Amino acid sequence: MKAIRQRRYILATAAGLGILASVLILACGRSTPEIQTQMLLTVSLPASVCMVALWVQNCRKLRIARLIAENQILHIRTAVISDGADDIEAFISYFGILLDSRVIKFNQEDIFLKAVEIGRDYISLTYGTDRRVQSTRLLHEAIDDEEAERIAERFHRETGIIPVIHS
Repeated sequence: MKAIRQRRYILATAAGLGILASVLILACGRSTPEIQTQMLLTVSLPASVCMVALWVQNCRKLRIARLIAENQILHIRTAVISDGADDIEAFISYFGILLDSRVIKFNQEDIFLKAVEIGRDYISLTYGTDRRVQSTRLLHEAIDDEEAERIAERFHRETGIIPVIHS
């Protein structure tokens, strides 16, 4: 989620600078030839609009990422990198999967969670539309049968899907 936040700040800064540049070009355009002003505006205005659109898209992605992290059913540390970099974490909820900065949405835009399989050292989620189905398998530390049952019960209670448990 940290990477999504950083990208949001960068896009907001770029959009603000683009809008500021466009306003300055318009304000100073009276002292420069009209053709130069038009050329500069043809570059700065579309660039600013693109940055604003990307910023809005990233804000939506951050909102969904927060929703997933706050309503998690399961939190998995998928990898620990020993050189001091951040851990890669996965949050799984009724709303989707947050895998570092990647967001996979459920129950939105016709994408639904279809099946869950729980193994001793993995969890597999099948999701998609009626036309296209995808599966994601996340490895985690080994769990016992009691923990697998607890996770399965939580998935069933929150999503309505009965997970398959592989011993």
